[in-house]
Amino acid sequence: MLDPSDALRDEDDIAHPDPRNTFFGLVDSAGQVRPQELSDHLEAIQPYVLESTVPESVRLHFETAKNLYAYAWFVYRFHAVAEQQVLSSLEFALRSRLESKGDSPIARRSKKFAGLSDWLREAQRLGLITNSRLRIGDQLARERARTRCEFDQIQKMSKPGVTTITVDPATLQPTEEDLRYDWISAFIDGLPKIRNEYAHGSSMLHPAVLRTFDIVCDLINQLFSSSDAVCNARLGDPENQRGGV
Repeated sequence: MLDPSDALRDEDDIAHPDPRNTFFGLVDSAGQVRPQELSDHLEAIQPYVLESTVPESVRLHFETAKNLYAYAWFVYRFHAVAEQQVLSSLEFALRSRLESKGDSPIARRSKKFAGLSDWLREAQRLGLITNSRLRIGDQLARERARTRCEFDQIQKMSKPGVTTITVDPATLQPTEEDLRYDWISAFIDGLPKIRNEYAHGSSMLHPAVLRTFDIVCDLINQLFSSSDAVCNARLGDPENQRGGV
């Protein structure tokens, strides 16, 4: 039997939050934990804005994904639908960019590509997306450093006699390896897997889809921020010769 939160809402219940969203709390400026509210949920999705250089058709596609995330406050499973939609927005943006001029070398090369990974790899090769222009690159590097630190803590806690470990997050600094990590190739490898999981039917359900919005928003803005001339000039850049991992 379906749980009521997963069944079709009736008119009395349609505007009530999905109870699963109320499980999450936020820490306020005083250090107190409070329940998440609709305003918090909406505030989380608002920063993801595509630039005016992005075609209106792509921006509309992306805004649909944002609205799906907004309505996930009422239907928890819309988190998955929002993530699927935003990944479709990325593929739509790639096709729009690579096929923007029917007589261009970009368009001729792109016609042989079919999957998201192929579109991403071609955009990388052409210099349309690069690690050096990732706006979230520093943030990703810090998160990579934190993850490594957390793993080290787990390893230390497994040793006999160790019961507590104190770590000051302010002291965590990304290494040169963190800062130079090939995120674009990681996206080429990982994003199509998530999209395919949804496309073929999946029971995957999680609320942490904002990282996907982070990545997609960044990549789409990159796609439409460079001219063809700049892209062609970057073809000789070693960074743009790397393939997927």
